[in-house]
Amino acid sequence: MTNIMAAAALIASQIGAPVAFDAAPVVVPPAKAVVISAAPRAGTLASGYVSASGTVSGSGYLHCSAPQNGSGWMSGSVNLSGSLPVNGPDGARGSVPVSGHVYLTGSCQNGGGFVSGSAFLQGSGSLYGRDGRLAGTVRLDGSVFISQYASSSFLWVNQFTTLSGYFTAAN
Repeated sequence: MTNIMAAAALIASQIGAPVAFDAAPVVVPPAKAVVISAAPRAGTLASGYVSASGTVSGSGYLHCSAPQNGSGWMSGSVNLSGSLPVNGPDGARGSVPVSGHVYLTGSCQNGGGFVSGSAFLQGSGSLYGRDGRLAGTVRLDGSVFISQYASSSFLWVNQFTTLSGYFTAAN
């Protein structure tokens, strides 16, 4: 029996029409419920720890307490800032602005001398995937020790540092 005859026999039996030949019974399987689970989005990034290296800069005036041609102490503060490139998981990239403040002290003679201090830096920013879409955010922090010569009470800081932090993937 051909498929067409089987289909005709099925229709005839459903409407109560007589069938002229012995048709094989046609079995229609019952409908099944299919559960479709939500699969993770392709390219989903994982959250995790990251680090970034770059240069922070700043300038300020320091005061030397020494008399002319004498020795004394020098102190002052400098605001530091920079933008550190960050490479996250699966090619996510971005540039994170960081900033901080350092209070510097040291000895001086004739208006200049060596000063030092420790700065705490922090910042946050967004990272973007290869497709240009937001991949997530990153928060960085850390300390950097600064020790350098300040001449004529003016100090320019240009310090290389490495900060670490945490990347949080976008949903």
